[in-house]
Amino acid sequence: MRMISLALLASLASLTPAAAQVSADDAAVEAYDSALEAWQDAQKAHRKAYSTAKTDEERMRIRTDERPNGDLYAPAFMEVAVTYPGTKVALDSFGWIVGNAADVGMIQRSCQLVLRSHLQSEDLGAFVEQLARCEDMTAERALQAILSSSPHRDVRGNACFQLGLKKLSSARLARDLKEADAEELKELQDNFTEVALTRAQSLQPEIIQAVGENLLERVVEEFSDVEWRRGTLGRYASGELFELRNLQIGMIAPEIEGKDVFERPMKLSEFRGKVVLLDFWGDW
Repeated sequence: MRMISLALLASLASLTPAAAQVSADDAAVEAYDSALEAWQDAQKAHRKAYSTAKTDEERMRIRTDERPNGDLYAPAFMEVAVTYPGTKVALDSFGWIVGNAADVGMIQRSCQLVLRSHLQSEDLGAFVEQLARCEDMTAERALQAILSSSPHRDVRGNACFQLGLKKLSSARLARDLKEADAEELKELQDNFTEVALTRAQSLQPEIIQAVGENLLERVVEEFSDVEWRRGTLGRYASGELFELRNLQIGMIAPEIEGKDVFERPMKLSEFRGKVVLLDFWGDW
């Protein structure tokens, strides 16, 4: 009887750490879900207010002045991250902060803690995509660090791709600012943060675009087969490069071959010198 009791106690003792780990994991997920639910409820209320607005002026006011402020919700996610350090929940919380908050201090702290504690993680890809939404320069520095130091090829490829897109986006904004008239400038101010606009004003678009193109070329050369969304990084990077180099205003349209409505072979070049309307559409 004594031996059975000792064996039972030993068995319970061996299960206790695992049970405690499961309990801690559940608590972490619950804390994250609670913070996320509060944010999603605020977004849902904002969308409802927008959809029920009676006038264009009211819709514009709701869209620009009443949308949920990520900075108000970021502390809840930071609390989750520091309460459960080193976990995927912590990484997801840091990702939410850099993707939704504007508080520079909060963003910088999130990036520092991720680079310190999660740089070896194979789950870093989701954080990389949240970094792509962040307009602070801290995001670009973090992407560069991940590209240089992550041991996982798919994570490095994603970081290279997102960094290239951010460079191209910055170049586009810098060019638009330089060429904008008063009305266009007002539209840019309505759609971009002051941080993004101020930074773009100091950039040389041609140089930044060249950097972005080089990063996408690197994606094609080194990470082309890495799966991403519904394809591969190489496919998406090649598409971006093709658009940049062939589909800009003022460029000659690339050749298009197909059949006309009578099933006869046709080429776009056959209509050179004529006014042509191209209607692109898809069924998703």
